[in-house]
Amino acid sequence: MCWLLLLVLFWVFMVALTYVIFYYEAANGTHLEVLRARGKVSLFLLNGFLWSMYSHILMVLTAATGLHRKFYRLPTGRAERTPIIFIHGLYHNHTAWYLYLRWFRRWGWEHTTAMNLRGKFRSIQNYVQVLTEEVERVLADTGSSQVDLVGHSMGGLVIRSYLANDSAKEKVRRVVTLGSPHHGSKFTVFGVGEATKEMRPGSSFLEKLNQAGIQLPETNRFYSIYTIVDNMVLPNDSPKLAWDGVKNIETRTVSHVGLVFCKQTASLVRQCLEEE
Repeated sequence: MCWLLLLVLFWVFMVALTYVIFYYEAANGTHLEVLRARGKVSLFLLNGFLWSMYSHILMVLTAATGLHRKFYRLPTGRAERTPIIFIHGLYHNHTAWYLYLRWFRRWGWEHTTAMNLRGKFRSIQNYVQVLTEEVERVLADTGSSQVDLVGHSMGGLVIRSYLANDSAKEKVRRVVTLGSPHHGSKFTVFGVGEATKEMRPGSSFLEKLNQAGIQLPETNRFYSIYTIVDNMVLPNDSPKLAWDGVKNIETRTVSHVGLVFCKQTASLVRQCLEEE
């Protein structure tokens, strides 16, 4: 029992520490003024902290759903709506999208799937090959000419890297990224694996990606959803893209992980995919 208590206290401490670092980063830039203009900074930090705790509990609870493999697979038959492929972030897996799959299927998307980026320490380029194969499989299985791609955190960079190949752009109708470190995250210095090195601000991977031209679908429909209390992506403006054709959309004050467990954020994704 004592060990369990210590584990919980350590967990609370680590989550709180991310928001201490978040505040330090915000105070040394312009983001603190953004928060002050909205209301009490302490309330924003508390809200983000509570969302982070709640999201971590959901991560543990939904992990067991991975045993129900059929739930995450693409249904058979031709698709009437554009199929959606959900791509998870660093150190997570396809169970991150359990609630999104439930919500979107309830909203009328029959053909949705959450892919699994196997190998937690591989490079983003390795994951691009996995996504390439998944897109081809979904197109073949559904008879659709295009897919919609939704990526959380690192998943958004996987999508952008995939779209860097011109032949891929015609296969994608719309893209939505959630809290993706488009300009890197300072927190990745604490991570291990090739992908964490690639996501560090100023990395050769990001410089090449951000200077290689605009990675947009041919429809020019790209949406970047972010939260102003993202405790994992620093600097705070990293999830935004200043490109013509990209819409940066702010969601409610949820934590970084909370983006994949928040129904209001899922509703924003839905609006992006349904926008005329």
